[in-house]
Amino acid sequence: MEPAVAVRWAHAGADPRSRARDLLRSVAAEVCAARPADVVIGRAATGRPELSGAATGLCASVSHTRGVVAVAISRPYAELSGVGVDVEAIRPLDAVTLAERWFTPGEASWVRALPSALRTVGLLHLWTRKESAGKAVGRGLAGGGLRRPVGSPPPGTFPRTSRRLTPLPGAGELAGTVLPGPPGYVLSCAARGPDARTATADVTRAGQTRSAPDPHRQRALRRKGENDANC
Repeated sequence: MEPAVAVRWAHAGADPRSRARDLLRSVAAEVCAARPADVVIGRAATGRPELSGAATGLCASVSHTRGVVAVAISRPYAELSGVGVDVEAIRPLDAVTLAERWFTPGEASWVRALPSALRTVGLLHLWTRKESAGKAVGRGLAGGGLRRPVGSPPPGTFPRTSRRLTPLPGAGELAGTVLPGPPGYVLSCAARGPDARTATADVTRAGQTRSAPDPHRQRALRRKGENDANC
């Protein structure tokens, strides 16, 4: 199955907001096989980016932290109503105290059970998953978003990376995961919609992109699959 979400990250300069906007425009153009000049970027009342012009109908999300920006955009053939991305720099944090203050008791126990050298990474794995999921539903971390369960592994399990989005507990059409990101950072992605529970993400550094799948080919393959299932 072709990835339903394109995630790209890049190192940011002195103006990360402008860098993120430029990256969003270039990735949207890549995804819909258009010129960057034909992609129009707006902003919804909630603050999330809205794409129009050649990228009309695509869902988008942006994140930036110390030295890095990241964007996520749904593919044209994916049945998604929202995507979210979050990137955080790994830096000294009181991981156990923060987890006990903001997370569910089970999640705090998981962070506490990690080796001390991995607790900060574990905290950021959960934090970025919650942030990206909140963006996918259009609310960010507002309204108790840090208490949204994201399915922490059993106590003692090391943080891991994946490209496959996994359903969030009790969240219906919402799924997310931590992705392979830039060294020294934690990168997470989430998606909402009928395709979210089986979605994968294509994540690369900007400038190292893979060729975008042909949406017409995807529709044809879907129709073929439906016809085969009805035979």
